[in-house]
Amino acid sequence: MSQNVGNPAPAAALQDHNLVGGAGGSRAILATSGAILACHQAGLANWNSLGGASGGSIPTVMLAAGVHPTKIVRMTIDLDFASKLTRHGSLVKVLLAYIMKDRYEKTRPRRGVLASDKLGEFIDSLAPTWPANYWTVAAVGKTQWLFKADGVYEYSEDSCRKVSGPVPVGLAIRASCAVPGIIDAVPFTLDGKILYLFDGALGIDGRCPVGIVRRTLKQPAERIIACDVGEEKKGKMDRRIRRLWKLVCGEGCLPEPGSDIPRYSQGTILIRPPATSVRSLQFTLTRDQKWEAVMSGFASAVAELEKVGLLSGSRLDSAKEIGRSFQAILQEELPEGELAARTEKLLTGYSLF
Repeated sequence: MSQNVGNPAPAAALQDHNLVGGAGGSRAILATSGAILACHQAGLANWNSLGGASGGSIPTVMLAAGVHPTKIVRMTIDLDFASKLTRHGSLVKVLLAYIMKDRYEKTRPRRGVLASDKLGEFIDSLAPTWPANYWTVAAVGKTQWLFKADGVYEYSEDSCRKVSGPVPVGLAIRASCAVPGIIDAVPFTLDGKILYLFDGALGIDGRCPVGIVRRTLKQPAERIIACDVGEEKKGKMDRRIRRLWKLVCGEGCLPEPGSDIPRYSQGTILIRPPATSVRSLQFTLTRDQKWEAVMSGFASAVAELEKVGLLSGSRLDSAKEIGRSFQAILQEELPEGELAARTEKLLTGYSLF
């Protein structure tokens, strides 16, 4: 049944492209993994650059390190995300940190309620050396840093200067994932001074740093594929907590939601998976939940790749049939675990799992 073998990809797919994974915690990890699988289905394999911020930095570094797209999906489905973070705050402190997340983005406390050392070790085991075409970002005070194979750069709208030699890949990923107040900031010593690195989504390029690729790496917009899961929609409880907190500390104490469209994304191939039951900072997930998020990224990527002619012919037919079959599975009332089992069987039939 596989349509990936013996079926040439479109000529456009053989050209170099750039992949950007946006921020969004677990949602970004899973949806970007699904988007990577769709790119594989399209025959995209020649990547000029790969990178991302926060959650989106994890599947993209796997791809840059040579992990096969089908294995990336298998790993994100099998991996216990919570096991890569160590809780060092009480459950009450954890709950308060999640409530205060928007406020902490402004005040940026160095200490969170979760430590990311195990995440760094996991990444370093996958990428013991820097992949030549990989990058990620972090926020440092009022500046932002770009991490690449040849070193660390401080960049702005119109400049980029090297500040350090290369650092371990795991350290860079930990820095990009350091959500203020939730995950500890990552200390970094430069010229004898300790600096603290935070979430890459806090930089000038925002949650989906397409600007790095266009402005700093000098790549044309039409050669950039970006997966952006967007701002997480606030539930009733979140909205009530925001209103209550504003009554306590005033109107300006919580930042307002940012723009719905990533900066510098005009002209790019922008994949925007719809929301599922997975929350950004939800690290304990069932396989069923994970598959919903992965397939959301896959289906959205298929649609966007078709629009620009990167996915066509029998490859596209197979991708669409996978999407239809998955939607049919979703419509059924299934016992826990059955959605995952049937999705895995479906994708295995197309050599995608």
